[in-house]
Amino acid sequence: NFNRSSTEQVGSVLARIALNISSREEKKVRRKKQKQKQKDDNAPGDSQDSLTELAVCLEYEGRLVPADAMNYVAWKDGSILQIGQQRYSIAVNTPTIKNARLPKVIMAGFPVHPQVELENADLYDCKAIWYKSTLRGEHFPPDEVRRTQNKSFFNTHECSLSITPTVDDIGRYLFVILTPCVGEKQGMPVEVVSTTTVTTGPEYCPFDGRQCFTASYTDPGKFRCMSYNLLADAYADSKFARTVLFSYCPEHALDIAYRKQLLIKEILGYKTDLMFLQEVDRRMFSQDLEPILRSHGYCGSYTEKKSPMAEGVACFFRGCKFRAVDGCSKLLSSALVDEPALADIKHKIAENTRLLARFVSRPTAFQVLLLEPLEKPGRLLLVANTHLYYHPDSDHIRLLQAYCCIRLLEWLRREYSERFGVVPAVIFAGDFNSCPAFGVYQLLTSGSVSEDCEDWCSNADEAVSGLRAVQKIPLASACGVPVYTNYTPNFKGCLDYIFYDYEQLLREEMVPMPPQEEIEKHEGLPSILFPSDHVAQVATLRWV
Repeated sequence: NFNRSSTEQVGSVLARIALNISSREEKKVRRKKQKQKQKDDNAPGDSQDSLTELAVCLEYEGRLVPADAMNYVAWKDGSILQIGQQRYSIAVNTPTIKNARLPKVIMAGFPVHPQVELENADLYDCKAIWYKSTLRGEHFPPDEVRRTQNKSFFNTHECSLSITPTVDDIGRYLFVILTPCVGEKQGMPVEVVSTTTVTTGPEYCPFDGRQCFTASYTDPGKFRCMSYNLLADAYADSKFARTVLFSYCPEHALDIAYRKQLLIKEILGYKTDLMFLQEVDRRMFSQDLEPILRSHGYCGSYTEKKSPMAEGVACFFRGCKFRAVDGCSKLLSSALVDEPALADIKHKIAENTRLLARFVSRPTAFQVLLLEPLEKPGRLLLVANTHLYYHPDSDHIRLLQAYCCIRLLEWLRREYSERFGVVPAVIFAGDFNSCPAFGVYQLLTSGSVSEDCEDWCSNADEAVSGLRAVQKIPLASACGVPVYTNYTPNFKGCLDYIFYDYEQLLREEMVPMPPQEEIEKHEGLPSILFPSDHVAQVATLRWV
């Protein structure tokens, strides 16, 4: 066992190496003698020969490393491990690919990104060489062809971390050689062959039309924002989802392996500077979104709900546009109990024990980042992301959750204003699960909700009494109030918003919604052309 403690003395490790190798060699000798004895009954018995004790030592710059040196001190780049007559050069923290694979769904027209688990390296620094399998009748120069797994592959000479197959590649396998790197240090290359061939994909998705408005990244002084509920695999990959919720959607189009290809192409195609994502699966964040977006220059963070579904919210920003100054993530159930800024709301909720129990049982997450715009030094941007409770009888819970969020933002804005001497502009985005006619939208855009608002009584047993909600951050909806942002046969409505501080920011433009007939063609969302049951909200803002 060479997985040793960093504080163990190196002499113990070297002794273990010697013992393990000697034991193996002695076993080989005994087996050899036993075989010889079986062949020759007259062979002499065990002569008690023993192997010469194996010499194992560690050198650095021509000197033996003291046996009492601890591992974390003893092992250095350029050290020499000598085992008998063999000498091995030591490389410390070598970049290593622990696991790599290609997607199981590969479609013409959609970018393919390898899923890579790395150690001591970043996907952004890896090198890639892509190959495609040859089709019958194709011939390439021998030095351009590699053969592996009984297939011939030709070199595409594409060296980026992704490749987009074309219709000419339908029926081909993909093969990539990945080399992990850190600076000038390279690890061992790993070869990965796709388990499936390139198939036909949708020739046109409605988001392609929307991306005519986002053909390039924003100019200095402007930034593009997106809020998008991705439809977590936890909610799409179930018998109930397939047979009831989304029964109109072909089963293969509900598979995350298929939806992921559309989602990644769509997300990258909007060329946003700020992303607010909801219903993000933990695995999709760590294995797909975070490494892929980081390789495109984004920095991201993930906040998981307190639920068994392993999904949450994620925020990404372009590193060439913004610098992270501070941030925090909270569960609203915990914030209600712990945050002094919410003490009066907690007191009011506690008057109804059933209401309190319902509120604190919700796993809703609230994610906040304080960013400095690199093009506007001295300005600050306070951004927040959430996904409010969904239940139809819970307008009161959503309004309370929104009130807690905006009160926390008010408190943070005051704190940061005092600390940095500048009032941050605010953006609050997410899936609010509330239409414009209800209290959440009214609170955020008008600044108050009266005590007699109907939302407080959406559940008679949990009614909120005597609470007037007030907030002072001037907010407007960057994408207005479209007829729908969520569209299924059972519900159509506007639930998703990007609220922005209209005193410090101006809306430059917004990306139009897809034509309704494109959605109705497939009964609702998701479909073979729409990877989520929500439509991404995208708008460009600029500083006043």
